[in-house]
Amino acid sequence: MNDFSIQNSINDIHSDKTREYFKEVANSYYNGNYRAAIVTLYSVVICDIIAKLETLDEIYSDSNAKSILTETKQFQDDHPTNPDWEKEIIEKIKTRTSIIDNSDYTLIKSLQSLRHLCAHPVINKENKLYTPNKETVASHIRNMLEMLFLKPPLLSKKILTTILLDIADKKDILIDEESLEKYVISKYLNNLSSAVEVNLFREIWKFIYKLDNPDADENRIINYRVLYLLFKRNTEACIEKIKSEQTYFSNIHNASQQINLFIRFIAESHFLYQEFRDDVHLLVNKHVENDNSAKLVAWFLSASYLEHLNVVKAIIGEYYDNTWVKRPLSTASARFISIGLSKGYINEVCDYLVWRYSSARNYNDADLVFSYEIEPNLRHFTEEQLIKLCTDSESNSQTYDRKQASDDHKVLKQVCESKIVDFDIGSYPNTFKTVPNNV
Repeated sequence: MNDFSIQNSINDIHSDKTREYFKEVANSYYNGNYRAAIVTLYSVVICDIIAKLETLDEIYSDSNAKSILTETKQFQDDHPTNPDWEKEIIEKIKTRTSIIDNSDYTLIKSLQSLRHLCAHPVINKENKLYTPNKETVASHIRNMLEMLFLKPPLLSKKILTTILLDIADKKDILIDEESLEKYVISKYLNNLSSAVEVNLFREIWKFIYKLDNPDADENRIINYRVLYLLFKRNTEACIEKIKSEQTYFSNIHNASQQINLFIRFIAESHFLYQEFRDDVHLLVNKHVENDNSAKLVAWFLSASYLEHLNVVKAIIGEYYDNTWVKRPLSTASARFISIGLSKGYINEVCDYLVWRYSSARNYNDADLVFSYEIEPNLRHFTEEQLIKLCTDSESNSQTYDRKQASDDHKVLKQVCESKIVDFDIGSYPNTFKTVPNNV
């Protein structure tokens, strides 16, 4: 390990206190004070262990961490000059927490032995105090950085249960993506490394796509939202994880909700579809034959997104019995539209929306299309597209005679007036028949 890497690691240390204390270690090392560096390093290790226990107790309500801290404080109160609590706390975190594993424990014990050698006045045969060499000190510094200081208090196996239970308890509060992301990132992800987040992505995958039980069913949606948050934050690493473990990620239960959520995931990242086994492709193809929502979102089954727009128009045209008009389908349609906009097909998507609304089959269809697809995206319409929307709606009473049209077309009028110079509402007597001129 070279000097530069030690210096660069300082900013990545999780605990603020540890980061400040570690600077003393680094300064001693740089100045050639290797004995002092080892003695200080061991003290920083103990401080970092305590900081991690406090985080586990205060933020994650970890009972083991709380009991270790309580026992340590009691020992210090009872034996204020006895340093044996330092040895005991190392043993306790090894056996009662996931902060360190067996190999980490061995490295700490090795540092502990060297620290005792450096800190006590043991004179060797040449009557010199023992001083470790630069390479030995650098090795111990690197070990403590990598196995302790740079790690979060909770490792993936421990934090997985904590996160899943927490978000399951709060799923009725974390109803939108902004609130979910703010909560999960602030409470958990800011304290995790990218590697731990990718491991979380892998472990949560099975709760969404493999497990089939009442608890998994109840929390599948909120778990998916956390999964996709992890994917967005670590896209390249998650892609590599999927590629390297195709068998694991292709183990998807053949049930409607699982397949729909898989389609939702692939629709956002279509290039990943080829990384899954052929049996998964078969499940998807079979599912979309009988599920209109899945058929709408699964644009990756077409040659391109734009081609799928035409496929969707043809499919909608076949449904004269109103079976296409369902609220879940409207949610899927909104997702399909959002994907197109994110890909830059703004003009094509807005042309499709003009066609979709003006082709509404009944009042309910028009209500849902305007609420889920038109209104959220009116800001993307050009002047020409707004005029065409008003013009085409003129000839379809399902759009303007419905009760909700008074509110919907009021919004349309306001957008038109804000984007079109000298917009003439009188040119569209049917479209705006329920909207007062002065509104």
